[in-house]
Amino acid sequence: MKKLLLHAFALITTLLPLQMAHAAPKPPPVFGGWSPGKTFTFTVATVISSGTQGAQIINPAPIPNGVPFLTAGQAVTFTIGKKGELTAPGIKIAFQADGGSANVFINKPKKGAQPVTASVFKNPETGEPLGVALSFFTFKLTKRVPNVNTVYYTLN
Repeated sequence: MKKLLLHAFALITTLLPLQMAHAAPKPPPVFGGWSPGKTFTFTVATVISSGTQGAQIINPAPIPNGVPFLTAGQAVTFTIGKKGELTAPGIKIAFQADGGSANVFINKPKKGAQPVTASVFKNPETGEPLGVALSFFTFKLTKRVPNVNTVYYTLN
């Protein structure tokens, strides 16, 4: 009888930590020090749009279709999405890395999609956002002539 109780006690003490490990709640995801749902608002300070048509430089160039149209002085509210992506009206850019002084977001070019990058600069002491730099790139061929546009926004 003692042996049976001893074996039962050993089994319970072995399985109890495993059960407790399953009971512990999973910590919420954090992306570059920010949890999903975090919001921050900045004002567009600079808008630069340039392009090329073959060898011809166009500066300034009209903002091409598919790129969000932001104007200087416009307030933009950003939100960190469930997977760490940076979102705003017309903008969704995947979280790439915490660069220390800035979080980096990149949408790599895919078929039918253009590359987009963003850096959200952070206060080194508090980790709070200080400003945003957005870069949009478009590429297309028109009558075998390459058309390349770059649109760059800074917000602070």
